[in-house]
Amino acid sequence: MTCPAVTTRVLVRGSSLTTGWGFGLPCLPLNAHRAAAGRPVIPIPTPTPVAERLRRATRECVLAITAVEQALNAATCLQSELAGPRTALVYASASAYAAANWTFLHADRSSAVYFPYTAPSAVPGEVTIQFNMIGPYLSLLSGANAGIEALWQAATLLAHDQCDRALLLGVETFMECADLFTASRWLLSRPLVETAVCLILERHPALAAVGYQAGRRGDVPDMIDVLLDRQAATTIALCLPTIRDGHRLAQQLRVFRPHVRSLVVSERTGTCLASTSLIGLLLALATGKDEHVLLVSCWGEAWSVLRWPLIERVAR
Repeated sequence: MTCPAVTTRVLVRGSSLTTGWGFGLPCLPLNAHRAAAGRPVIPIPTPTPVAERLRRATRECVLAITAVEQALNAATCLQSELAGPRTALVYASASAYAAANWTFLHADRSSAVYFPYTAPSAVPGEVTIQFNMIGPYLSLLSGANAGIEALWQAATLLAHDQCDRALLLGVETFMECADLFTASRWLLSRPLVETAVCLILERHPALAAVGYQAGRRGDVPDMIDVLLDRQAATTIALCLPTIRDGHRLAQQLRVFRPHVRSLVVSERTGTCLASTSLIGLLLALATGKDEHVLLVSCWGEAWSVLRWPLIERVAR
């Protein structure tokens, strides 16, 4: 079954974004810190699941399934297109399993869904069941870098013909253990913004232009140099855990790479951890000004940089 409206020059066939600010990119404030007005966490209201099967599903699972449904609607696709072995699922999160671990340690240990070693599999498990997906599956829980790593893994699966499409899913939640995340030892900017984001990616020749580099803090200029296409207009989307670090790196880039445009994504979004880079990509796609975007993220001393080609959406 094919979609009624097919695009011929598009890597991201459809997407959805829900944050504590609302639905879609237009709801993101210009300055998240100012918009939060002192609130440490900006939550997402929990959707009410329609399926009886999901009545006891965790909040993260319900948010994820809703995000996939919204992305399908945006792509004018049928759920049946995801079914079978040719759709991959790549899941990225830095926080969405913390609530399960917290509950296991401090509350009801008898509930299997809150067993700490299986909790990270709850979200992708429910999604694959809901949409009858039996293709390749990856779960990336490597902190704020997981979003960039998920994009790279999805592009690799598509480029090597391991799937026809890849469902890229990010969920970040904070409310169930807000005290943990808002403790002073967490070096994260406020506000923490709950997020559910989904991108539907498809095979395209432009996948050959996707590039990935990982390293330590001192390697960042070299990693950017390796991936920067000097013949193409490029935006560098900085997806760092603190706004302060984002502005510091943006200032450094203005010195040694003055021709590129820098975007400190968390200034718009607040702290969304692994989902920040996925939102950064959507923001770059929405502007349509440049030919490539470089996504830069860090978690501790580990840094990741990804080059992604921005392909226009052209209806056939």
